[in-house]
Amino acid sequence: MSIPAETLRERIQKRHNITPTTTFADIVKTKADLVGDKVYLTYVRDFDKGIDEQYTYRDMHVKSNQFANGLLKLGMKRGDGISIYQINSPEFLFALFGAWKIGNYVVLVNTGLRGDGLQYIIDHSDSKMVVLHWSLIQNYLSIKDQLPKIKLVIVDTNEAPPDFELPDGMLSFQDVINEAPEDDVEIEVKPDDMLTLMYTSGTTGLPKATTFFYRGLMGNSLIGTIMYSSYWAQPGAKLFTCLPLFHGNALQLCAMPGYYGEIPVVISKRFSASRFWDIVRKYEVTTFNTLGSMPQYLIKQPERSNDKDHKVRVISSAACPKEIVRAFEERFNLKLNEGYGAVDGGSFGLGTGGDPNAPVGSMGKVGPGITAEIMDDDLNILPANTVGELVFLIKEEEKAVRKVSYYKNPEASTARTQVAPDGRSWFLSGDLATKDEKGWFYFVDRKKDSLRRRGENMSAYSIERVINGHDKVLESAAYGIKSHQVGEDYAEDEVMVAVVLQPGKTMAPEELLDFIQDKLAYFQIPRFIDFVDALPKSKVHR
Repeated sequence: MSIPAETLRERIQKRHNITPTTTFADIVKTKADLVGDKVYLTYVRDFDKGIDEQYTYRDMHVKSNQFANGLLKLGMKRGDGISIYQINSPEFLFALFGAWKIGNYVVLVNTGLRGDGLQYIIDHSDSKMVVLHWSLIQNYLSIKDQLPKIKLVIVDTNEAPPDFELPDGMLSFQDVINEAPEDDVEIEVKPDDMLTLMYTSGTTGLPKATTFFYRGLMGNSLIGTIMYSSYWAQPGAKLFTCLPLFHGNALQLCAMPGYYGEIPVVISKRFSASRFWDIVRKYEVTTFNTLGSMPQYLIKQPERSNDKDHKVRVISSAACPKEIVRAFEERFNLKLNEGYGAVDGGSFGLGTGGDPNAPVGSMGKVGPGITAEIMDDDLNILPANTVGELVFLIKEEEKAVRKVSYYKNPEASTARTQVAPDGRSWFLSGDLATKDEKGWFYFVDRKKDSLRRRGENMSAYSIERVINGHDKVLESAAYGIKSHQVGEDYAEDEVMVAVVLQPGKTMAPEELLDFIQDKLAYFQIPRFIDFVDALPKSKVHR
């Protein structure tokens, strides 16, 4: 049974007394008052050893209060930035909730980053503090001298080995929480205050920071709750994610909607194809969503006699090859609903809404109150089944919530929202798609080529600038090749790089790999290296 979207929105708003001035701290306190003893989070700390932890809504309120009070004691103020460089963990959410309670903005940092990429994000974001996991500390120490704005570093030492020692000047996350009071914080946080920075990569240049505001992210969470309403309308519903919390997917489509919708959430450290279904079975998960090549990896696991033995009946996924969808549904006895969402798209998205008649391969339709079209480069609406750019209408009364903003990059912010000849404003997704006569949308490709590997979008430039730093390299060009070109069938790219060496220099691929290994995230490491005499150039030498 599906709950009508507007009815669900109104029910949530009424239950939590949500008004235009409601803050996240208000929501967390209300949850503690309404359902304080209900378990919100089950964290799978070590599945093989049977170690997990549970946290109620009251626990989340108390722990985040302690972290918030600890931050205030350390001198953090409303409007200060905090970079969270942390693995999936309860501590991640304690830090997130606590920072939001006192009006700090949180910078979500990809744990795969290191070197220049890591330094750029922490510095560009104007963060004053870093919260990081002990296992990532060497990555941070290698760049700390290039981060003059950082005043505080808090290290999560949970599970650290006995001989681990905090570097001088750094604080223990556990000490900060344990030494702080549980009292509610009284900080005025406004709906238009900056809440989160999430860095995304395009095809050229350095990463851009998508800016979320309190008003907008709370809207995203509500929309996520509404999107899942079809899946949650059953007794004992439970969400699961193994995707990283620094991504919009896990945070906005699992952790936060689960919190709003009072649906228990199971979170593991990372994706494991071999343990995935064992976790789903043990914790009686009823739905989850996938990203990237997860369905393909799961399909490639050896078949088991208990493949259909679980409580999941419907899941959501990013666009997936038709043959994978059919094979996945048949093998695991569930319905895979495809969807679409843009991290920097002001909460816009598409989904099938649990429609059993949704065409395989479709990203879905628009939800209530949303208008999407396929347009040409001049913002003219194209006829059905014609390839063009997917765009979403920004209504006048929604501009505050749908605001697209990149931190310290007004030009990019302006470029994503354009006014059509009819005078209406549209958000440009940057993706090519089609729309059929019945309103179903189908993904075609990214409008501008970018690289996507292991569920991560990345800029070719971010790879090239590291490779070009080798003293034997003259220039390079990174690009993607489809996995089927190398005998595989994942719906993503493999990274290939063409390298031109300095005159008279020679190099083995292993030497280049050794050079970039600790400077690039694992998903940025090229799988293929081609040494060439020259790169093809246009007339303007690009």
